[in-house]
Formats: sequence, structure tokens, C-alpha cells
Amino acid sequence: MKSATAPAPQQAPVPKRVGIMQPYFFPYFEQFRLIAACDLWVVFDTAQFTRKSWMTRNRILNREKSTAYVSVPVRHTGLDTAIKDALIDDTQDWRGKFMDRLRVYQVEAPHYAAVRELVGDAIGGRYETLATLNTAILKCVCGHLGIDTPIEVASGLPLELPAVCEPGEWALHIARQLGATEYRNAAGGRALFDAARYAQHGIVLSFHEHCAREYATGRFTFVPDLSVIDWLMWNDRDTLRAWLA
Repeated sequence: MKSATAPAPQQAPVPKRVGIMQPYFFPYFEQFRLIAACDLWVVFDTAQFTRKSWMTRNRILNREKSTAYVSVPVRHTGLDTAIKDALIDDTQDWRGKFMDRLRVYQVEAPHYAAVRELVGDAIGGRYETLATLNTAILKCVCGHLGIDTPIEVASGLPLELPAVCEPGEWALHIARQLGATEYRNAAGGRALFDAARYAQHGIVLSFHEHCAREYATGRFTFVPDLSVIDWLMWNDRDTLRAWLA
């Protein structure tokens, strides 16, 4: 007589930490720290597009004014335009102007040549929409920094989202449908979220705390929280990868 086989113990669900954010243009280093801390990153491209925001521009160093903007032009859009529908205005030579702005680093920044090539590759494709460009930038910089967190785009996922939602609720709808056990957001948005509401759906709400860093910038005055471009220009990859943690 064969002995009864004991049932295999059920495995606990694998924790899944999800982060969600709008697609920003060469965002600051802290966003990459947040991406590295997640098991899945979602580009929230179904939200409303906002002109003159971090979606279309960011800051780098400038000799005369301390900092200057680098940006991507977007065609005229209506007030209800989603980020995924914001079209890049390629009638302007924005890529050439962008690359010219980087020359401020040429003499002193030790990684100028490599970063200039990286940036050129990131923006070099013929992207029709702002969301596809900024997503490509995220993936390019993540690859350079050794961040292997999968990056998905909200509009490409089988999500059922309400037409109208409170600011802190969008992430709950997305995280719940993706089977997340934890949602992590930048600490600056803490006031928008209700931890008890997330807990009702079995999701832990956590916040990514800013880790201030200062690094040598030659004869320039250091300016905190510039675009990741500035961080890449002055710091080697091993240092930046260590700072990701």
C-alpha cells in the first residue's frame, strides 16, 4: 500500500513593489533611485499633459545663469490632452540646440564624451510623441546605470481606469490591477495618499525618501537636483550605481 503523499506547502505570493510616475524629460537622479527600488515601473502616460512641466524640460548647468533649461518642443495641445497624445514638434531643430547646451560641460566634466554620446543615442530616434521619447530616455539611462527594473507604459497595459479619479487614487487602481503588494511613491507626494485605503486592497503604501548628495563640479557652483545629465557628467558609473542603493 502506497503511503499518502503530503500536499506540497503553498508558497507565499512573491512581493511585488510597483512605482508609477509621469514620463519626465531626463529626470533627476532620485527618480532612478526610486525605479531601482521597484520590481516594476509604470510610465503613467494616460494622465493629463501639462505644458512647461518636467515632462518637457529639465535643468543643467550654465556659466552665466547658474542653470539653464534643456527641453523638447510639443505641438499645441488642448486642455484635455493625455500625455500619450502630446506630439513632438519636429519642425524645430531642438536636438541640435539641446546638444549645443551640453557643451558647457566639455572642458571640465570628466565624462563629457561618453554622456554626450549616451544623450545623443537617447534622443536620436524619430519619436512621434513625448511619452515614447521620455520612456526611451528612461530605458537608456537605466541601462547605462545597470537598473534592470522592467518598465511598462500604462496605455499599453490591460488596465481599466476610471475617467475621473482623485490624484492619490490613480496609483491604487493601477497597482491593484497589476497584483502589487506594495506601492512606492516619492515622499514629496505623501499628502495625496491614504495608507488605509491601500491596505484595504492588500497593498502596503511606502515612500521613497530623498537622499541628498553633493559632488565635485569643477569651477561651477554645485546645484542640487539637476537633471540626471549633470550627475552623469561628473560621476563615474560605479559611484552612481553605489548611490542607487
